[in-house]
Amino acid sequence: MSTKINSKCIAVVTALFMIMTVFAILPAAGKADVYGATKKGTIKNGPLNVRSNAGTKYKKLGTIAKGKTITIKGTKKDKNGTKWYKFKFKSKNGYVCAKYVTVKSTSKNSSSAGKLKTYSPSKKGTIKSGPLNVRSNAGTKYKKIGTVKKKASVTITGEKKGTDKAKWYRIKFGSKTGYVHSKYVTVKKAASSSSKNKETALNKKAKIKNGPLNVRSGAGTNYSKIGSVAKGKSITVLSKVTNSSGEVWYKFNYTSSKKGYVLSSYVTLTDTAGSQAPSGSGSNLSDAQFETWMTSEGFPDSYKTKLRTLHKAHPQWIFKAQKTGLTWSSMLSKEMKIGINLVEPTSPDSWKSKAAGAYNSSTGKYTTFDGRWNAASEKIVAHYMDPRNFLTESSIYQFMDHKFDSASQNKNTIKSMVSRSSCFMNTTSYINYLYNAGVNSKVNPNVITAMVIMEQGWRGGSGLISGNYSGYKGYYNHFNIGAYTANGMNATQRGLWWAKGAGTGATSYGRPWNTIEKSLSGGASYYSSNYLTNNQYTYYTKKFNVMNGLNNVASHQYMTNTSGAESEGKILKYAYEASDNYPIVFHIPVYNSMPSSPCAKP
Repeated sequence: MSTKINSKCIAVVTALFMIMTVFAILPAAGKADVYGATKKGTIKNGPLNVRSNAGTKYKKLGTIAKGKTITIKGTKKDKNGTKWYKFKFKSKNGYVCAKYVTVKSTSKNSSSAGKLKTYSPSKKGTIKSGPLNVRSNAGTKYKKIGTVKKKASVTITGEKKGTDKAKWYRIKFGSKTGYVHSKYVTVKKAASSSSKNKETALNKKAKIKNGPLNVRSGAGTNYSKIGSVAKGKSITVLSKVTNSSGEVWYKFNYTSSKKGYVLSSYVTLTDTAGSQAPSGSGSNLSDAQFETWMTSEGFPDSYKTKLRTLHKAHPQWIFKAQKTGLTWSSMLSKEMKIGINLVEPTSPDSWKSKAAGAYNSSTGKYTTFDGRWNAASEKIVAHYMDPRNFLTESSIYQFMDHKFDSASQNKNTIKSMVSRSSCFMNTTSYINYLYNAGVNSKVNPNVITAMVIMEQGWRGGSGLISGNYSGYKGYYNHFNIGAYTANGMNATQRGLWWAKGAGTGATSYGRPWNTIEKSLSGGASYYSSNYLTNNQYTYYTKKFNVMNGLNNVASHQYMTNTSGAESEGKILKYAYEASDNYPIVFHIPVYNSMPSSPCAKP
């Protein structure tokens, strides 16, 4: 019996066969890899097509915009081995090509360093091999913030498991803390117990015989150093502590909240303890006394909040209001003379002046001064001239008194500055020259050091200090005195011309400066006689001449760099990293009719 096949049936069968054939030859996407923890991704290019599976042959579900954040659930590869990310798209699973997505893990613990275990007291360590990299956190993926030399001693304040699962030590590193891999450090354990120490109450006044004298967190050199006290400093000894080695240490109030210990052999006991230092000195004042001090000094209320914070952290510091007698607007107007205050050409346009002579509106170009600098705008000058912007621990040193004081200034404080950033002056000879220059000129040698670093950079290398500049071989000018473009000479030529004798054989300030020592000594003498004796005895007043009347404002200023005072102050701070608990005097300018709040940086 024959059967007639319906043509429609043939068509249906044929269509089904073709569909099955298509699915048979369509390559399947790879098996999905599911993340143990979801990750976040940001779309780099868009709008980006979203597919129903991993591959361009799969159905397009829609698009996703550039910059959109997605939560990635897993990955899958297509037939070409291209990776795709799986994510939730409009209640469905969607896929986007991985090369158009920037991924950041949201897992809190997948690659982060472990929890810090702190040491109390701190431990001492010695670097076994170096230079050893110091990282910002525990692991090689973190930023390198410097190095420590082989055999260097370090203070270890804690430990943490790194991203590499190894142990890392947290160490004191300048004014910061950093991390080093434990396998490169030999650790000396802190004192095992203080139970063997014998303590006897004294309550006597005493004076430091030698200084700066290290202050320890416990009675022994194996305890961490928490600072130092200056020679001649008076302290009140609370008790005498004899440690297990038989050494006698004196315990005293190092700060209002911290006890310190000093070795007795460097301390002279006097009489029974009485009251603290007289409140009139401005140092070690109670909170109530400090409020009275600020008012008596004449600090406006807008200064006081930040001064209270500094006083709490450093009760020894002395803050004096430097009353300029100038009206803020009049002073600022004088400082806006074109060419007096300059900024880097890479600075934002808001920092640059568009006044006549500073900017060409037809070409859109700024006028250059001293070879490459641009004139500063009024807003950025106001910001750097407003002392209230810099009443912080990092910026206060621009107001420090520059007079010589052996109690807080010595070769060790100079060493603290030059032993970083591969400073070209980190040699015994340079340190001796800098210290002697300060002693002879009666200028703080730390100030002199910071000035040279500011002028020559940490690595040096300019023709002014090489001794090999063509036409002026054997001459040096570390302070850049007279180093500006004039009379057909570039800045380097003119600076060395001045150091040689200014073309007239001048001998003032020990010229000619034909040795490094003469350049440093003579430069310090020049600074002392021209600035310290001219009411310009801080970095701030050296930059802004505001203590000699309105007629002298914007004249006799050491530098044109608008931010120079703050920059030099930050370098000077390095000298006091080991201890800044001296009665340092800060002269902070006060103006009449100041703005109600600090002038913001534009």
